[in-house]
Amino acid sequence: MNTFLDYPALLIWHGDDELSFASDPASLNALSENVITEDDRLVDSQGVCWLSQDGGQHWQPSGQIMPLEQLVARVQAHYAQQGQCCVSKIHFTDTVSAIHSLDKRID
Repeated sequence: MNTFLDYPALLIWHGDDELSFASDPASLNALSENVITEDDRLVDSQGVCWLSQDGGQHWQPSGQIMPLEQLVARVQAHYAQQGQCCVSKIHFTDTVSAIHSLDKRID
């Protein structure tokens, strides 16, 4: 398993359907200005799950890969929380496409 984050990545806030997009280390660092807990997770473009240390200042691979189906369900929940309709029709063929769907720069 790779010990380096493969960007882009999604920050999954524990107890919330909100997801945050991180395109690179600088954008992940900017997200770390929020309160990141050890219960929050990061999923990189290879599907590798990362655990927060030191409030998001450091990330450790968890040893788990998030299945595409689970990631798609999280993206659907994120869009449903934002009031999007027909979220059950949202599907992706790969992890990178699912993550990029939250990149506000390409709207």
